[in-house]
Parts: sequence; structure tokens; C-alpha cells
Amino acid sequence: MLDADFFRRWMTATAASVDREADRLTSLDSPIGDADHGSNLQRGFTAVATALEKEAPQTPGTILMLAGRQLISTVGGASGPLYGTLL
Repeated sequence: MLDADFFRRWMTATAASVDREADRLTSLDSPIGDADHGSNLQRGFTAVATALEKEAPQTPGTILMLAGRQLISTVGGASGPLYGTLL
């Protein structure tokens, strides 16, 4: 079921995956970018996980909006606005 718990788990699992793969994402970014994609996403999704622990939104929409706002405000470059707007 796509309820608030599902989206909370999804964002938490995404934060854990980004944390685990941050170095790999950065190495993939280095040949064509400025080698900061992994660290930027790690900072952003850590902020998402922290905000979800503090605020505990009760609907899928509020979880996605909270995550989007966190990504826009904490991820540098174009990725923050792109991922944040998507959510």
C-alpha cells in the first residue's frame, strides 16, 4: 500500500543507499563533473532522514514535500532542485 509508512521507508532506504554509494557516485561524477555528486546527495538525503525523524508527516504528500524541500535546500548544483522538484 502506498501510504505514509511506505514513503517514509522509501526515503529512509534511499538515504541509506546514497550513504552507502556516495563514493561511487562521486567517482562517476568526476570525469564529467566536479566530483561532488555523491557527497551532495549524501548531505541531502541525510537531511531528509533527519527531518522525517523530527517531523513525522502523516500523509504521502507531506512526506514527499518535506523531502523535496530538504533536497532543494541542502544539495548543491543542479541536482537539489531537480530531485527536490521531482518529489
